[in-house]
Amino acid sequence: MNKLIAFFLFMMVGCGMLVGIMGGGGGVVNTYLTANITATDTVLPVASTRDFLGEDYVFVGNEKVFYTGTNGTAFTGCSRGYSNSTVSSHDAGTRVNTAVASAINYALGFNIVAVQDSWGWASIIAIPIMFFLRTIPQVIRMSTNLLTGDLAIISWLFYIMAAAFIITLAMTIIGSRRVT
Repeated sequence: MNKLIAFFLFMMVGCGMLVGIMGGGGGVVNTYLTANITATDTVLPVASTRDFLGEDYVFVGNEKVFYTGTNGTAFTGCSRGYSNSTVSSHDAGTRVNTAVASAINYALGFNIVAVQDSWGWASIIAIPIMFFLRTIPQVIRMSTNLLTGDLAIISWLFYIMAAAFIITLAMTIIGSRRVT
């Protein structure tokens, strides 16, 4: 049963990455803003643009931003509020994620990197707790926001695997408590 749980976890992460790659994303990559930006700025100063695509879109908080170029420490030619997202100002230190990282954070119900950064070594305890407090309710709600568009089939597969994972996990817990 433990191999089945590992398989479902692997497939859930794999589907998240596949959605990003097929959608033109650069995989799971994130950085952070190095300066405050206003709602009208068209350059996003970040710690590094390494491993980001030359032209793509990123999420700054909940805002989707399309960029047409990068240099070592900035996204340039930015179109703010891409796909009708809400344009807003952002403070230095705000995470900038690829779509895949944002999709995984959305599916988990929390930003695993932010938890690790803020909790340090205690994240070993915090992440499993947050998984049960935030991820399982997030998967149960199964928002249909991701179930539209060209890649909807992958989103459906992701949700089916998430449900199968929860069922398998429940069966494992019940099986380990069975008295023989």
